[in-house]
Amino acid sequence: MMTIKKLKGPPRSTCLFQRCSNDVGKACIGPKGSYCVMVNKKEMIVKNLPKNKPVKHRIDRKQEFTCVAGNPNGQCIATGCNDGKIFLWYNFLSEDRAVKTVLHWHSLALRELCYTQDGSYLLSGGHECVLVKWHPESSYKDYMPRLGAPLNHIVCSPNNLLYATCLNDNVIQLVTSNFDIQNVYQGLTRSPHVSNTSNPFPAGVTYDPRSEALVLNGKPGHIQFYSVQEDKQLYNLDIVCQNYISPENLNTPLEVTEVIQASFDSNGEWLATIEYWNDGVMTPEMRLKFWQFNTEKQSFVLNTSVEMPHEDTVHSLVFRPVSSTSTPGMQHMAVTSSSDGKFKIWALVDDTDIYRSNRKWTCESVGFYRNLPAGKAAFSEDGSLLAVLFGSCITVWNPENNLFKVALHNTMLQDTVKHVVFGNHGSSHCLVSTTEKTLTVWSLISCSVLWSASTQIVCLTKDPLTDIVAAFTSSRDLFVFRPIDPTPLFSHAEVSDSTILSAAFVPHSKKSLYEKTTLSWQSQSELYFLNKDQELLAVSMETDRKLAKKKEDVVSFEQNLPQSALSLLMSHHSNKLRPHSSLNKVARQPDGKFMKEMFSSAPHVQPSVTTLCQPFIQSLMILSEERRKQGQNDSDDDDLSEEEDDIRPYQTVSLDSGLESDMEVDTVDTQSVEVINNSKLQTESDSDENEAAVLIKKKTKNKLRNETTVTAICEKLDKVKMFEEKVTDEDLQEIFTQDYSWFSSSSKT
Repeated sequence: MMTIKKLKGPPRSTCLFQRCSNDVGKACIGPKGSYCVMVNKKEMIVKNLPKNKPVKHRIDRKQEFTCVAGNPNGQCIATGCNDGKIFLWYNFLSEDRAVKTVLHWHSLALRELCYTQDGSYLLSGGHECVLVKWHPESSYKDYMPRLGAPLNHIVCSPNNLLYATCLNDNVIQLVTSNFDIQNVYQGLTRSPHVSNTSNPFPAGVTYDPRSEALVLNGKPGHIQFYSVQEDKQLYNLDIVCQNYISPENLNTPLEVTEVIQASFDSNGEWLATIEYWNDGVMTPEMRLKFWQFNTEKQSFVLNTSVEMPHEDTVHSLVFRPVSSTSTPGMQHMAVTSSSDGKFKIWALVDDTDIYRSNRKWTCESVGFYRNLPAGKAAFSEDGSLLAVLFGSCITVWNPENNLFKVALHNTMLQDTVKHVVFGNHGSSHCLVSTTEKTLTVWSLISCSVLWSASTQIVCLTKDPLTDIVAAFTSSRDLFVFRPIDPTPLFSHAEVSDSTILSAAFVPHSKKSLYEKTTLSWQSQSELYFLNKDQELLAVSMETDRKLAKKKEDVVSFEQNLPQSALSLLMSHHSNKLRPHSSLNKVARQPDGKFMKEMFSSAPHVQPSVTTLCQPFIQSLMILSEERRKQGQNDSDDDDLSEEEDDIRPYQTVSLDSGLESDMEVDTVDTQSVEVINNSKLQTESDSDENEAAVLIKKKTKNKLRNETTVTAICEKLDKVKMFEEKVTDEDLQEIFTQDYSWFSSSSKT
């Protein structure tokens, strides 16, 4: 009978090597644990595990070990060096009688070595992006080139039929023994050329409405489509159509052609890209390409290519959006802006000839401003306005005819404006801009600053479905706000371990997931952002506790409202009503036809603020206590019966034009009210009945007169609406002079 002896306490461990590298490719264990080998710089140490006796081997001064692998038969050890050479060590357990042979094809440092399970073949890979299979006994070697990225790891299957290669761009490929790719496991593609530039994603991150995927830089010269819903990469689109060439020296890598700008139109039919190459010696190369989605191929096909669209670096590439508020039949349009001081508007035109029907993109107009370098550019929600940054100025243009409209410049700040974003929906009249130290929100109606905040914004993006704007600071803090309100809806400190590079909102259908939570601002779209560590992050709810801070912990923006007569009047009015009853605290909303038309139309076609001020204030006025009590008594009399409604003692005129939509005009005095009430009680006096009949006629006459006046005002307002931008303050004053006098006399009564 066999007796099993139980060991007491934890198993004992023995230290084999000290000062080992954390790279697993620099150590290996022989078959059946017969030996253990480790390489470190110029030294290779082999230990015979039963005897635990170290044996050291060294190489030349100019060489260093980079990886090691042991043959499964235990007769050979393969080591890779930084000069691309492979040394095969035989009789390695003896320092004096060790024999080595050299295999050399790689020109750069080796990163991985792997033997097949039977030990007949040796696989090697490095920075050349080539998988090499060696047969040491016959000097035979085979190649699998153009893998797309340097190899990090190689593993052979137990049956020697499959090889798994792990690439430096976050890709695992399953390759057969004949070098046929059988399967690819690919997540978010990682850029292996981080050392060349401070931004591994020069094109940023954008949203493709057709595939509902995030689009960002992928392999060199590619853009990748990544689905956040399925958490996988859909495909890579080759933009530059160039193979990646490994450098001769890792210390001086070659400059590759990169995609620096990418943008989609509103429905995902068109894609525009800009590729750029500059090694600092030769003439830079730049191409603007327009791609059209082909439904048969289910991919984007090149439509137009423009060589050197600008003479310097391009900072912005944006399509004009098409929304429900846009003009029907709006022309397809895109804009590019560059440091050469110009922005160009590109339009889609017909290029049909006798051989085929086609459309192409061409430059329609060029704009510049005071010979300043052009920065970012942005379109308004309806596509009727274009904002282009020039130094510390924000210029607003009409893209249809490229006419200059206005320049927004904060005289208190002389810093260069870096970002610009138009507001959406309820904030469509706002414009958000950032400088090195300040975030500013402008009003397009008054062309003045609504509010500003002292903060360093490095990334700014907006939600296409709502009026939400997200801003990331240099300290990696996140602020979510509406442009019309300086108080943030959400804030979070240090949302990332590294600097935020780009962000975008992705629409989704998980509205119920965020309702009644601190992340309710994500009910329509989710926020995703990239950092310098090439991580794609999102803001989500934790299961146990809320991710957002409490309201009192939210860092508020600094509110700097410009002083005006309107703001002083509103602040004085709100302070005066504060100690009164809750009835006075209810915020009054403007209604009526005039106010609805004012808020539904674009802000830049509205009449001047001085013209709209008086009707707007009158619509917000609260009735006095006497008039409110009188209105309540009158409403009680209206509810007596249907007969009383036919001859009620007063008539209320509602001005749908908006001039006095919330005010009531009494056309019959109090004495008339008493007489008519007496007539309703069937008084036997004939004089009272006659007097009541006279007052009823008077009431009807006044009613017709007031209705005629209101109708005339509405017709005049419709006439003003037809003028749009052509109407002046003098024209409005002349049209409404008599109406204002009528309104003043009626209010006094």
